[in-house]
Amino acid sequence: MIEYNIGILGAGNIATVIADVLKNMNGFCPYAIASRDEQKAKDFAEKYGIEKAYGSYEELMADPEVELVYIATVNTNHAELAKKCMDAGKPVFIEKPISYNSRTAAELFQYAEEKGLFCGEAMWLRYNPLMNMVVDLVKKNAIGDVRSITANIGYNLVGKERILNPALAGGALLDIGVYPLTAVFMIMGGPPSQVIATPITTNTGVDAFSTILMGYPQGRNAYVTTTVTAKLDNRCVIYGTHGRIEINNVNNPSQVTIYGADGQNKGELVPQDDAKTGYEYEFKAARKAAIAGNLETTELTRKDIIELYKFIDTIRYTWNLPFPLPGEPEKRVQKPETSKEGEPNSAKPENTENA
Repeated sequence: MIEYNIGILGAGNIATVIADVLKNMNGFCPYAIASRDEQKAKDFAEKYGIEKAYGSYEELMADPEVELVYIATVNTNHAELAKKCMDAGKPVFIEKPISYNSRTAAELFQYAEEKGLFCGEAMWLRYNPLMNMVVDLVKKNAIGDVRSITANIGYNLVGKERILNPALAGGALLDIGVYPLTAVFMIMGGPPSQVIATPITTNTGVDAFSTILMGYPQGRNAYVTTTVTAKLDNRCVIYGTHGRIEINNVNNPSQVTIYGADGQNKGELVPQDDAKTGYEYEFKAARKAAIAGNLETTELTRKDIIELYKFIDTIRYTWNLPFPLPGEPEKRVQKPETSKEGEPNSAKPENTENA
């Protein structure tokens, strides 16, 4: 099979994972790496057997042998770098989140349409066969009508600047909350009609822990918990009128178990042998779309992406946690609470906590 040359922008943690995945996939070649630190790029290239190492992103974009650019930089410059790649004629595949809000994501898709180039998001859950099997089971009424979903995800990430810094589009919701929310959207068919959400915030001004109650028509609901202060079990359970489905590892399903109305195990699903990490599926889909000249993959459409980030935007803005970035609203000035005597209340808000 002819190898498809991937150029990687950014030499951070996720880039190391992707480089390792690509070098072990048939039909793919981690061909080039770019970092603003040239020595870092060279060290990266040597470690992962990558042919080209560049000390600037622009040099990689100009390389005629690069067929698809994978953007693995911080959230705040995903859209900007993607546009530059497309200016150089390169289709792009962007690590989630595709951008820090729905407005900049929509602008990016409009730019891609004008250029006639593929621009996709590497949200691996959408490409995961087990997750898509679950959606198919739900559609076939394997557990009757779905009435409720619980999903959670949590890791202890409090020492990471990209999580704590609002200028880097930090926070639990955008970094890891996208996974359980995506699972709910896939199962329920889209966003909810009603939302109740309460955060605990850090002293830097991002969400650290939140609970999100999502109401759907006919009394259906979903309950999502996300945190960057502790490791949770990262499970998703779908409750139907005639059984339930349990998913281990909601961001990359490792096992799915189906239970009948009697509570007995009716079967289990596990990953296929050809997927060592789960990233393989998204890159196969991206290559297929880019080679065919499609603007999006069939597994994750632009509509799906915008829908999710509009939902996240609404929650963040309701929490008064906008980022200090272009395209974001101004942070609302909070009036101090007053006591009965009219004096300011000096107590900290209940939803504020150092993390």
